[in-house]
Amino acid sequence: MSVSAPNQDRDRSGRSTPIIDPGNQYDERTPLLGEPREGRPPAAPWSTVWAQSKGMVLVMLSQFFGASMNVMTQMLEWKGKNGEGLHPFQILFARMSITVVVSYLYMWYAGVPHPFGTRPVFGLLMLRAAGGFWGVYGLYYSVQYLALSEATVLTFLAPILSCYACSFFIPNETFTWKQQVAGLVSLGGVVLIARPFSAASPPQTPPAGPGIENSHRGSEADHVAATIMALVGVMGASCAYTAIRMIGQRCHPLVSVTYFSSFTTIVSLVAMLTLPSVPLELPGTPMEWSLLVGLGVCGFLLQFLLTAGLAYVPPSRASEKTAGEEDGDETDDDDDDRPQERSATSSGSRATSMLYTQMVFAVLYDKMVWGSTLSIVSWIGSGLIIGSALYVAVARERGPR
Repeated sequence: MSVSAPNQDRDRSGRSTPIIDPGNQYDERTPLLGEPREGRPPAAPWSTVWAQSKGMVLVMLSQFFGASMNVMTQMLEWKGKNGEGLHPFQILFARMSITVVVSYLYMWYAGVPHPFGTRPVFGLLMLRAAGGFWGVYGLYYSVQYLALSEATVLTFLAPILSCYACSFFIPNETFTWKQQVAGLVSLGGVVLIARPFSAASPPQTPPAGPGIENSHRGSEADHVAATIMALVGVMGASCAYTAIRMIGQRCHPLVSVTYFSSFTTIVSLVAMLTLPSVPLELPGTPMEWSLLVGLGVCGFLLQFLLTAGLAYVPPSRASEKTAGEEDGDETDDDDDDRPQERSATSSGSRATSMLYTQMVFAVLYDKMVWGSTLSIVSWIGSGLIIGSALYVAVARERGPR
């Protein structure tokens, strides 16, 4: 480089004052204690760990707010003393309308460029919106008749399907036959949770919590129907996750959130205006208002953190190691491209695997709020799904290496 040679001459002549090019903060400086030979200041260990783990941490935090949102939804759908519980469309309208307002206000305040997206990613944004709607509606419907932990564990099929879809649509993504077998094993876990042919063991519904009556004593048919709707939600969520991965950092995360929330708000409003069984009504008690507001806040944080975590691509460690050798390597551009592609694939797998942490929060909420636990058969099915999904995440990360 033309700038480094003069700096090196001054260092050899005994000059101790560093000369820093204002156009590049990483040009040669006077060596500090422990400074690497390529002239870059040493990165703090915590900052390196954070840079590599930021996507995983964001997704894990999103799952806490997701589990909190789900238990609030279940409480609204199991409302007791004031009559029938709220319909999923009513809850979706309340939650998503709050998310739309908060998202647009934040983008206006922060000056986010292209708040309505750009033409190249418009189709992917619409796919993310439609898939996200079916994903959340399937979940909201299923928690009416399934325990929160059971409904949550069914959603763990979505990351597996998303990994399979990304292997087709994203370069350098692989999905081996072993990982496909893991997907079939997870389907066996779904059967154990659904128990569609077991008439002897009725489905477990969450017992009433403090001040909440359990008025939705679902039958076995309701249990199976809820499982089917949960699987429809899995397909929708898979489309949403795949679209988010394909969009990447080509638009701000809140743009994706506003597309999804706006689409869901419009569909829910149309459903309430056209379906006689789903009236457009306001909450009747302060508790319902509090739950709906909390639902909207948790929903916004869930979508923002989830989108930001899945779209985040950490810096390539391999490219950092070879940064000081780029002057003498004519094929450096090709070498940099390959580690960056592997890094993007690896980071997506690790971030996606954090979706499974919601099961921990769901089981905790089931015990604290409803006082219920999974049956032994459901625990076995849950273990099959979680184990298979975690294997897929690890295998996908190791596959390209």
